[in-house]
This record gives sequence, structure tokens and C-alpha cells, in this order.
Amino acid sequence: MFTDFRKVLDAVAVKAGWKAGEIRSKMFRHTFCAAALQLLDGDEPISVYTVSRWMGHGGTALVNRTYSHRGTVRHRAKVLEYRVEAFASILGDRLAAVQGARS
Repeated sequence: MFTDFRKVLDAVAVKAGWKAGEIRSKMFRHTFCAAALQLLDGDEPISVYTVSRWMGHGGTALVNRTYSHRGTVRHRAKVLEYRVEAFASILGDRLAAVQGARS
């Protein structure tokens, strides 16, 4: 059974300009939660409670505390999206390296 994918993450990280060990599964939880908080539930923003439950939390405190830095949400969607282009200025050459690796 495949349970430890740190070596795979390290290989991808190094190819994209990070050091081995800089990318870990916790980052995927952070990314998922941040993207999920931008979802629409019907025509309204999704509730923090719903996202908290998806994350396995008993309440909203941790999600509110951890993601309060997001400030104003500029994009809402009916489907979960990861818009990496929005972080192009932060990622710089790393984004180009990952995009080049896909081709």
C-alpha cells in the first residue's frame, strides 16, 4: 500500500525550485480550505461551518483563526478551483518551472 508520498513531493518541489522537504501534505489542506472558502452554496458564499466540517473540525474557530488573513475574497465560484495564476507574482520562476514540467 502506498502511504508515504514525501519522496514524490520532494522530486516535484526540487523541479519547481523549492528544496526537498519544503512541500508537505499540510500545504494541500491549507490550499483546499482556502479554495473551499471561495465556493458558492447556491448563490451565497459557503458557510465557514460547512468548510470546517469538510476539514474534520468540530467547530469554526480553527478555520476562522487560520484563514482570517485572506481578507476580501475576490473570486467566488460554484466549483472548487485552484487559480494558480493569481499567485504568479509570488511564485515567479517556480510557476514557470512547474508549467514547463507539464509539457
